[in-house]
Amino acid sequence: MTVLKEKAVDMISRMPEEKVYYLVQLLESVEGLSANTAMDAEMPERRALEDLQRFRKRSDVEIDYKAELAKAREEKYAGIN
Repeated sequence: MTVLKEKAVDMISRMPEEKVYYLVQLLESVEGLSANTAMDAEMPERRALEDLQRFRKRSDVEIDYKAELAKAREEKYAGIN
């Protein structure tokens, strides 16, 4: 056991029983927070995104997004005068 854990166990052993109840509640809430963080990382949406990014390939074709946008706007609004 590390020194920090030994110190914590020593402090808990010296606490009155009614205060240990509150400490247990506090530890459960802290443990719940860390479990939620681990669950967020394993959400199906996140795993799907990671899979897609893993299989994604870089394209050799350079796309001029501003020119594409201008062309699309011109086509869409060509009939409006």
